[in-house]
Amino acid sequence: MLGYALMGKGFAYLGVPPLYVGEIAFLAGIAIFFRIGTFAGVFVTLPALLLVVLMVWVLARTIPFVGLYGLESLRDSVVVIYGCFAFFVIGLLLQDARRINTLLRYFGIMLLSFPAIPVGFWLTKYWGDHIPRLYGSVPIVEIGASAVGTHLAGAMVFVLIGFRRVSLVWLLVWFITLALVGATTRGATLAVIVPVTIAMLVLGRFRLLLTTMVTAIGLFAVLLTLESTFGEHEEAKNSIDRPVSAHQIMENAQSLVGQSGHQTEGTKQWRLNWWEIIINDTIRGPNFWTGRGFGINLAVADGFAETGNWRNDRPLTRSPHSVHMTLLARGGVPAVVLWALMLVSWFAMLARWIITARARGHEVWSNLLLFVFCYVMAILINASFDVTLEGPMQGIWFWCLFGFGIGSVMVYRAKYPYKTGRASR
Repeated sequence: MLGYALMGKGFAYLGVPPLYVGEIAFLAGIAIFFRIGTFAGVFVTLPALLLVVLMVWVLARTIPFVGLYGLESLRDSVVVIYGCFAFFVIGLLLQDARRINTLLRYFGIMLLSFPAIPVGFWLTKYWGDHIPRLYGSVPIVEIGASAVGTHLAGAMVFVLIGFRRVSLVWLLVWFITLALVGATTRGATLAVIVPVTIAMLVLGRFRLLLTTMVTAIGLFAVLLTLESTFGEHEEAKNSIDRPVSAHQIMENAQSLVGQSGHQTEGTKQWRLNWWEIIINDTIRGPNFWTGRGFGINLAVADGFAETGNWRNDRPLTRSPHSVHMTLLARGGVPAVVLWALMLVSWFAMLARWIITARARGHEVWSNLLLFVFCYVMAILINASFDVTLEGPMQGIWFWCLFGFGIGSVMVYRAKYPYKTGRASR
């Protein structure tokens, strides 16, 4: 997971095709899962049961198309089948609850390498053509703004709950990276701001939240004034070329709540047009119950393979930049309903035990669950506007955190079934 965070797509392509590092970890996880033998306990929660049903449905809409589309069907299905990683994590935590502390310690160590993430992002954004490549085409480091945003959120929540102290330099790097993300993509910006704000509110850090907002608005106003006075703002040709500037951040923010520049509105409309086609084909069309299956190239089928965006320069993509629309298009209404029920039950379970642990005085446990809650929310927000869970870089992170949340709740319930004294870490 550290490799995915620091190297992105470059790390994902390590291995011998078609067995890359994600597939190798997947097979190793299956072997370990059967070896530890915690099958009964893994599937007793409602989110886990709904995930099993969703995976069965996805397989039912994948297997018939393997003969037609080959490995593409299997690759498309990992958006849900990677959910097996959640079961691996749950099983490991049930076998030995001390692994919770081990994983938190590892994540704390990961924060020390956090400055390498914006460096990789900067190289990807401005020096992508000069990065050495694997297999002749894949850069050894390729980190998208969307992935950076989710890790920004997770790292800051981890610091806010007091599980790791950081220096002023670390905080400066964090805010600079947020500016980079804010100028590049809207979805990832929301994936940072929303979970971090929720964490501050739950933790009662109202003064810190207000101070941060006032300071950020003040600095932004100063930068915007300086840019308007001494520089010129030119609209970017595409989302990749968006400059890191106060004007671009303002355009992205305006596009979230209304109308903005031609380029930012073009990419938003591009998504909305594609999503409307999917809705018409499923909810209002012939594929209500079945979807179109896993394997078909949705971009080609819906006529978005070459048009991409309004400048005709968006790279080819197979998925409609929203995991919800991906599941609707490929698995029909049953898939997206099961997906929604699973997510609602998971967030409700975590929220219930966050409140319960805090009411009992078990603040460490409450903060742990809040950390997982916010991290998963960050990835999910990002997945609502980008191709995220369809790949291992964020997909494996999402499902491991999903399982970590369920496993942690189960351990807490077993350790403190009734109201007791304060919990230890």
